[in-house]
Amino acid sequence: MVNFDENDLIYEDYVDTTTKGDDPDYIGIQDRIKVNKKELYEVVWFCDAYVKNNDVPKTKSSFRKVEKLIRLDEASDIVLRTELNKFVLKYWDSNKV
Repeated sequence: MVNFDENDLIYEDYVDTTTKGDDPDYIGIQDRIKVNKKELYEVVWFCDAYVKNNDVPKTKSSFRKVEKLIRLDEASDIVLRTELNKFVLKYWDSNKV
């Protein structure tokens, strides 16, 4: 299976380090339940995991579609990984992106 990375992203405005208040070495409960959509590594991880774990084509196009969906205004306040997954699933077949 393909592993997507930062080179597969569309947007280039992500922070390539952890943002203020985030510990790059911390991979505890908060990193498992929340997604910081400003951080490069978290967006890559989320998009890659979504494509791998859902019934969508395993393509760069799908990876990029997830990226576009999580950047929609409607998703701006969604930070919980489970809720973000539900959001992407809900809008996957929409004309939003």
